Amino acid sequence: MKAFEESGGDKISCEQIKLSVIVPVYNVEPYIRRCLDSILAQTYENLEIILVDDGSTDRSGEICDAYQAKDGRIQVIHKKNGGIVSARTAGVLCATGEYTTFADSDDWVEEKACEAMVNTLKRYRPDVLVLGYKKEFAGFTEEYRQKLGEGFYRKDAFWEAFNRCVREKPFFTQPVDMILWNKAIRTELCRKYQAGCMEELGDNGDDDGVVFPCLLELENIFISAECFYHYCVRKKSVSWEPVNDSYDSCLLLARQLITACAGYGNRVGMDRNFLLYKLFYHLLLVVPGRFFNEDGCVLYPRMEAGSNIIVYGKGVFAGRLTEQIRRLRCCNIVDRIDRADVHRLDRIEERQYDYVVIAIFDSLIVSSTTELLKQHGVAPDKILCMEKEDLTWERLPQEVRSMMKEIWS
Repeated sequence: MKAFEESGGDKISCEQIKLSVIVPVYNVEPYIRRCLDSILAQTYENLEIILVDDGSTDRSGEICDAYQAKDGRIQVIHKKNGGIVSARTAGVLCATGEYTTFADSDDWVEEKACEAMVNTLKRYRPDVLVLGYKKEFAGFTEEYRQKLGEGFYRKDAFWEAFNRCVREKPFFTQPVDMILWNKAIRTELCRKYQAGCMEELGDNGDDDGVVFPCLLELENIFISAECFYHYCVRKKSVSWEPVNDSYDSCLLLARQLITACAGYGNRVGMDRNFLLYKLFYHLLLVVPGRFFNEDGCVLYPRMEAGSNIIVYGKGVFAGRLTEQIRRLRCCNIVDRIDRADVHRLDRIEERQYDYVVIAIFDSLIVSSTTELLKQHGVAPDKILCMEKEDLTWERLPQEVRSMMKEIWS
């Protein structure tokens, strides 16, 4: 639903809006200069740039100090290593801008990003501004936009459109993503939930722990189709590292999301199925092994133990799913492919595999992948993806179901 309308707020000049830009920094010496240069090159100059050196052991902290010396808008905070949540919290507690946005220190932003953001903030005065972003892989870049249409939404209209998207679209469709760095949030709102975010979450759900409750409390929101932020995929970054069973952090996040929903969800009318999707999303991403049993995997009910499978996908989830399958020895992995090497299917005989398992969350990519696999001769009954009807409240781990009953009762 497009919902363009003026906010009716006070008319103020663009230059009167100060935007706080918070950059957590930890051992990113090869990338930090590119990030900071892109921020300093912004055509909009009324910025407060807060660099939080989270106990770096390389020269990242020194580089931050050097940039502070040459630009008075930069403030550097040096602190003991505490993780991404504590670094962002340290930054937002010092922020004095009306709105706050974030950048990861190994990413970069196009020079008109802040100008475009502030122009929208000036015109509509939203509690939250959401943009798209560009995802940079080795050799190519993809644009990602929100599933909801561009425009200004007041609370009721936003949740009506949000819930309709949850109901009508395939599983794992997020009407609005839960990323922090492609948003500008009123600083007092951002501070409230960033400061309340548990440091123990680490890199598992740290964005959701802030964005999710901010969405529940907002009075209005602007969704933009513009994409200025470049998220640079590095397979040596924290999010790509194999994880041990970080079940405790998943349970902490589950409690935080359920508590937020119990407090605001009923009032704003958020479809509770979205909470279900988020709980499954993080559990699947971090601890996919929790969904395997002696019969196979509840994520893909037709994938029985002992099946010969080809895993399609080379993202974080696909890597961790593959790792769990190999560790548990529940299936035999014939190959692992993605769009770049899907042609390998042409050399694999159909009798060599039982299924091609699409290990991807994004429903649009799943749909296009299904068609691609058919073009390469994969029979439809051999293509497996996660289906909405297969992931129900009853299939969540017992600890999460008990938590839901305790908090929501």
